[in-house]
Amino acid sequence: MVPVSGVRRSEDCGVWAVVVLTGEVDLFLAPVLRDAVDTLIVEGRARIVLDLEQVYFMDSSALGVLVYGLRRTGATGGTLRLAAPGEQVRRLLELTGLDTAIEIFPYATAACEAPWP
Repeated sequence: MVPVSGVRRSEDCGVWAVVVLTGEVDLFLAPVLRDAVDTLIVEGRARIVLDLEQVYFMDSSALGVLVYGLRRTGATGGTLRLAAPGEQVRRLLELTGLDTAIEIFPYATAACEAPWP
């Protein structure tokens, strides 16, 4: 069975909007993720957690959307947090230095519960 890639809005976690990503987050899925971030910001939801627990591959186009999301949320008084990245995604974040720019948590609930200014 081929894993399905996707982006879906999950139940909010307090003031945080949670978006669950699955499968491969690549050139084809990156625009969908970008649209999800834009939609949340238009709705006034500038605190976003991206749950990466079910992501097994991420490429540079997805990294570009993460940077975009971090900038867009920051410009509107919010932030972007990542939850539960797997080994491949974590390595990619470390290699690019994004692990120092975006807060990373072991799971989505921890990202929602952690203090934020």
